[in-house]
Amino acid sequence: MISLTNHFYRLIIFCLTLQIIILLPKVWITESFELSAADQVQIPQKHVGKRVELHGDQNLISQISPPKVTVPSDMTDQTEEKTEPDLKKSKKKKLTLEAAINLALEANRGIRDVMDQVEGARLSLVAVESEFELKIVPAGEARIIGDSNEGSADSLGAGISLQKKFDVGTDIVITPQTRKIDDFYSTGVDTTLTQPLLRGFGKEYNLSGVRSAEFGTRSSRRNLFLRQVSTVLLTINAVYDVIRQRELYQLNEESALRLQVHAEAASAKNKIGMANQIDVYRAGIQQKQAEDNLNTAREAYSAALDNLKILLSLPLEEEIEVEAPLTYNLVRLSKQTAVSNALKNRVELDQAKDNIREAQRLSRVAKHNIWPDLDVVLNYSRFGSGENFGDSTGFNQDSWNVGLVTSTDLARTVERTAYDQSLLNVKGANRNYNLFLDEVVRDVNLGFRNLRGYENSIANQEEQIRQAKGQLELAQVKFRWGLANNFDLVDAETKLRSAQTNLLSAVLNYIVGTNRLRASMGTLLERPKKF
Repeated sequence: MISLTNHFYRLIIFCLTLQIIILLPKVWITESFELSAADQVQIPQKHVGKRVELHGDQNLISQISPPKVTVPSDMTDQTEEKTEPDLKKSKKKKLTLEAAINLALEANRGIRDVMDQVEGARLSLVAVESEFELKIVPAGEARIIGDSNEGSADSLGAGISLQKKFDVGTDIVITPQTRKIDDFYSTGVDTTLTQPLLRGFGKEYNLSGVRSAEFGTRSSRRNLFLRQVSTVLLTINAVYDVIRQRELYQLNEESALRLQVHAEAASAKNKIGMANQIDVYRAGIQQKQAEDNLNTAREAYSAALDNLKILLSLPLEEEIEVEAPLTYNLVRLSKQTAVSNALKNRVELDQAKDNIREAQRLSRVAKHNIWPDLDVVLNYSRFGSGENFGDSTGFNQDSWNVGLVTSTDLARTVERTAYDQSLLNVKGANRNYNLFLDEVVRDVNLGFRNLRGYENSIANQEEQIRQAKGQLELAQVKFRWGLANNFDLVDAETKLRSAQTNLLSAVLNYIVGTNRLRASMGTLLERPKKF
């Protein structure tokens, strides 16, 4: 009987309170925590992902593609209704994910630096190859000569040298020249051929500089490709970081507005005795915390935009609007197939193999360098002389000589030490190759573990959202009828927003993680057929 009487009194109080509330402007107690579809930032189950089973066929690796450019309908409506922080009315530059990637590959400063290194390596190769070109070297002299007995005399001379070095070490120099000393002329042609017999003989030794420059060119091109892959990953991460911060800002903005309404409602209910002062303080504290979170989110969003602009080499004052897909496919590729593709496609392994070959080649050159110098030199001259230039061009005289020339350090300590060091370099290159093999497998395993973790997190956050929504609905009913204070209401709202935020982060992490897995397998970008 007493219980029925209490409920009857509460019903009368509620009716009177409802009439008073209708007369109060800007206070909507019954709507303070109603969640509409536009207020919920969540990824519906139908958009969580399409399961793609991949079994061993390497051609199916292409199915692990970047997310399709589609956004859930509820997310699209929400974006249209909400206001981004500090955005002016001026026209913004819209950037899709694909456009951002293309712009990064074209304008990123880091990529341009590496492109300059590629060009520098090419120029170094041209410079080294010029050693085997035909060289034309003009020469001339003008001097005064003399001694203590005959006095001084004027000496004038001119000539041109034609030099050519061959890859086996042969060096030929042909030098036509003429000379005038006072009234006496001398004109002739000198020909010299030098051929190394020990050190310096053979193509591998003489072309060592060219081969080193070619290795540098290949390495710089691989570095360019790896920088492009890294830049694409950074761009994807930066784009989705902008989207993450924008959505977090909107979540915090809605939460701040809702908590403001709740604070006003708590104050109004306190005036009519349906809430106490603790409820008012609690609502006010939560409102201020929400406003502080909103300011933090605004700064984080602006920072994310600046980071993306720097990555794309865009002016920081330029207004941009970023769009990217929020759908994805669940990866169901076997780990063994992924590792096999990584070992086949990763450019780092090609570079490690090239390092081994280069170290072995340099070791052979160092071993050859231990030989002493021993050259055969042939010289033939045809010349003439006279009191005028015409007489000197008769070329009625000649001379020749053949000889062996050597000059060497018998101990060859420096050369032997260099060879021993080259053997150590070969061992180091092999160790580095084995290290790269382990790192490639580790990267693939890490990518799989991260994706599984994100996938589990998505499922957990969806379940938490479902439970938090139920808790919030129950708290709304109890608070509306005066059966509970606002603690449960604030707690349910906080848990729901936290779960929605975590779900958004997990989805974005999964999208970025999918691209990281593709990069670890060497399939993110199409690699050149030849470096």
